[in-house]
Amino acid sequence: MTSPAPGAAVLTADLPMNDNEIQNRMFGEPGLPAPAPGSDGAPDAASGDAASQRLRACFAATDGDPLGSAFPRKLAIHAGLGGTPVEEERKADLLGHLLSRPRTGKTAAYVHVPFCETHCLYCGFYTKAYGPGESARYTDALLRELDMWAHAPAQNEGPVHAVYIGGGTPTALEAPDLTRLLRGIGAALPLANDCEITVEGRIHNFGPDKMEACLAGGANRFSLGVQTFDTELRRRMGRRAPREEIMAALRRLSAYDQAAVVIDLIYGFPTQTADSWRRDVETLLELELDGADFYQLNVFRGTPLFTAVEAGKLSPAAGMAEQGRLFAEGIRLMHGARWRRLSSSHWGRTTRERNLYNQLAKGQAHCLAYGPGAGGMLHGHAFFIQRAYADWLAAVQGGGKPVMALMLPPASAGLARAVASAFESGRIDPARLDAELGQPVARHAAPLLEQWRGAGLLERDGDWLELTMAGQFWQVTMAHLLINYLIHEIEEENAS
Repeated sequence: MTSPAPGAAVLTADLPMNDNEIQNRMFGEPGLPAPAPGSDGAPDAASGDAASQRLRACFAATDGDPLGSAFPRKLAIHAGLGGTPVEEERKADLLGHLLSRPRTGKTAAYVHVPFCETHCLYCGFYTKAYGPGESARYTDALLRELDMWAHAPAQNEGPVHAVYIGGGTPTALEAPDLTRLLRGIGAALPLANDCEITVEGRIHNFGPDKMEACLAGGANRFSLGVQTFDTELRRRMGRRAPREEIMAALRRLSAYDQAAVVIDLIYGFPTQTADSWRRDVETLLELELDGADFYQLNVFRGTPLFTAVEAGKLSPAAGMAEQGRLFAEGIRLMHGARWRRLSSSHWGRTTRERNLYNQLAKGQAHCLAYGPGAGGMLHGHAFFIQRAYADWLAAVQGGGKPVMALMLPPASAGLARAVASAFESGRIDPARLDAELGQPVARHAAPLLEQWRGAGLLERDGDWLELTMAGQFWQVTMAHLLINYLIHEIEEENAS
């Protein structure tokens, strides 16, 4: 896992947050990146006040290659998150009210398995080492947690369209417990006939017994964190399986011909070269898997990789310009092989791969959440399960659903999720957003979108604005900036 998203496991430091804290965490004071140098077309900021600086910061640089220098910093946290924490004394009543309302529209479910057998250097989601006996104990508790909302309309009414078992490393669980967990999810949730059921994992300690256990439980998609096929680089990053073992395991899993097999690759590792990245993508193409995700390396403070780089034990990760070039080379190779682009980061080769969970979790769908550290969304309200494993386990064994935080959605929640979903898809139609949101998005957004078009981040195709190669690289940042720009413009108009 590479960055938090609705449904994903969350870092304790990220909760709870109100809107201002999210702005400061993402953008730094006063809430947005510093204005990009050479931002032709940006509004005059001569007054120098905070509001004008925030507005000017939304505009892109126009005096360099937009792929590497459109903005002074790149954001990793997906847009559309946020809210105000509900007071503890009100939390139970509001949660009960939300659970009493049947879901409408699309729904995903996220189940978090916290264990990892090793701590990869770059990972910011590591919480608990795997040990003997944990598999059955965890599975028993998770199935009990699933049963706690069994009679709630928000859980048992309306189809669930995608289930994602993430971590952590779900494939660390023992084979019988993988089957028990999957079958228990199927029994507890009203899964749609075409529900995408994903098991996330890694190649190490994922043999035929566990593969077959997942298939027997109903899994129809595997998302495996390969990250790189380069054996030396893998070992430096704390990964155990060598290139040959990875390729053999992927071929074995594909040979069952019963589920989509998808892998993650990361670009921007320390010492990773353009040639080694190209070999990673070419190896992916050689394997003829169902899908793939390309992620930029994010070096989170507090991870072993951050510490090692700070101490001079490892060279720094690739800079922004180099990461942009690696991103572009990956897209060129995938396009040349005629894989389907499913989103800015996701690709499909066969019709089996739909990337459904990721699209739902980053859009406006409900997300049911289970397991320590899981995050969900009900009727627009984000909620988070207790992250500390021992506390989660004790609460569940005691008969309580350990909801750590519940958030009131900001007034801009619908706008934020709609914009974020559009940018994730790689295209935006402002007029459609007008109709969807009932607000004059096209009129307010026009100056910023036109400036981005001039800066090489967007290109027009009829009513649509398509993200260019550079725009795809910066899409998360651009979504944040457009959301903030629109909020500012709409509030200004309403105040006048």
